[in-house]
Amino acid sequence: MKKIGLAPNPRKIEAVQLASELADWLTARHVRAVLVEEVAAEIGKPQLAASEEEVVSSDLLLVLGGDGTMLRFSRLAAPRGTPMMGVNFGQYGFITEVHPKEAKTALRRILDGDYIISERVVLKATVTREDGSTGVYHALNDAVVSKGPAARMLDLHMFVSGKFIVTYTADGIIVATPTGSTAYSLSAGGPVVHPNVSVLIITPICPHTMNARSLVIPDSEIVKIVGDRGAEDSNMVLTADGLVAERLTCNEQVEIGKADFTAKLVQLEPQSFYDKLQTRLRWGERFSGEQS
Repeated sequence: MKKIGLAPNPRKIEAVQLASELADWLTARHVRAVLVEEVAAEIGKPQLAASEEEVVSSDLLLVLGGDGTMLRFSRLAAPRGTPMMGVNFGQYGFITEVHPKEAKTALRRILDGDYIISERVVLKATVTREDGSTGVYHALNDAVVSKGPAARMLDLHMFVSGKFIVTYTADGIIVATPTGSTAYSLSAGGPVVHPNVSVLIITPICPHTMNARSLVIPDSEIVKIVGDRGAEDSNMVLTADGLVAERLTCNEQVEIGKADFTAKLVQLEPQSFYDKLQTRLRWGERFSGEQS
């Protein structure tokens, strides 16, 4: 690799400091390190400044932050086919790959070619507005159609590849990728799915029924969500990876399916998914209820 982009969360001092150290480490090994201008100026290395476009188009994008930082940069790097690896400065770090203390060791392995690429499904959410115009948004974890600020449920009609499936009276519907199955979907009662499985997970949010369960479908299908046209005051919100993408009226619809590109995540260990289930989600642990 000739050029590596460093993308620290600017609000995390430790992440910015490590980015500075790694920039020196890479430069000593004749690998060009680039950072956005603001970060390069903050660490006193203006010679490493580059546009955001150049940073996210590097041979590798090293993201220093939590899963939220990874999700933000995935929206920029994934369409360009740039491999990404995360250094975890967050709480859970399910998408990030390595601990900060292991960052140099990880980079050394990458420069030696000792790594694998895990290609992750990216969602494409297309909004069709009342005037016929459209908006397109991408997400690595999930796309969510949910209620606005009003504390009332929605009637959401769901179709899969043109076939009507169900009307949910609920707070919303989550459409998640396998990568996102350990995020919001899990909190809403959805299943944990290995990231190599080619599926989408549909999970209703707080449905007003005792019969609703998550639905797992092939990722070749298209999910369409339409509001109840009779409820003129029931506005909806589309969020992509937790960020508000667009506010919708009941006369607008969202179609969610697989994008025509993937997110390329660098992995150092092929079984890291199962390790993360155990270490970060405490999978399989018994809880005695006793306080230490």
